[in-house]
Amino acid sequence: MTNIDVSFAKQVIGYDRAEVDSYVEDLSRAYQTAYDEYNSVCAKYNDLLEEFDTLLRQQEQTKSNVAVIARTLVDTETLAQKIIADAQAQADKLTAETQAAVQIIRDETFAEKAAVKRQAQKLIDDAAVEVAGMQERAREVVRGAQAEADQINGHARQKLEQTNKSIAGVVERLKELLASEALDPQQTQKQEISVLASFISAAAGE
Repeated sequence: MTNIDVSFAKQVIGYDRAEVDSYVEDLSRAYQTAYDEYNSVCAKYNDLLEEFDTLLRQQEQTKSNVAVIARTLVDTETLAQKIIADAQAQADKLTAETQAAVQIIRDETFAEKAAVKRQAQKLIDDAAVEVAGMQERAREVVRGAQAEADQINGHARQKLEQTNKSIAGVVERLKELLASEALDPQQTQKQEISVLASFISAAAGE
């Protein structure tokens, strides 16, 4: 899992929780796989170290056998020296080959461990970037909702002020009509009805 290209379906607020949980589970399984591979490489490395120790013990046993032969063939010093020289050369060659093989395996093991570590770190970094992006998108949604709410509240306050002014105008007009003594009562009632009708029409238009 080297590249992360994922998108989640949007709900009313935020993202689909099920899709986010599924993605987190996939990421956890990928990390567990990398961790298991790392443990397998470590086990292989330990096995190789044990094999190297066995070869070293065999080398020591070979040297011991050579010493026994040398002590047994004291009367044939030339032959004993040759056997010792041959055995030493063989032991040195075996040691050199073994050390070279172990070094190669060790280098390969370290390279594999480094690769696994880099892959795991990349998964972690990619996940962190994705989480940061999701958080930023969530903050943008919150800011947009807040701006919209502020706009709605401002519009509602403006309408309320206009309605209050209309009510105040109607009340003042009714007071003037009621205070007028020269008008006919029926005419005054008609004017009151007309004022109320105008207010209702204005309120409905807002």
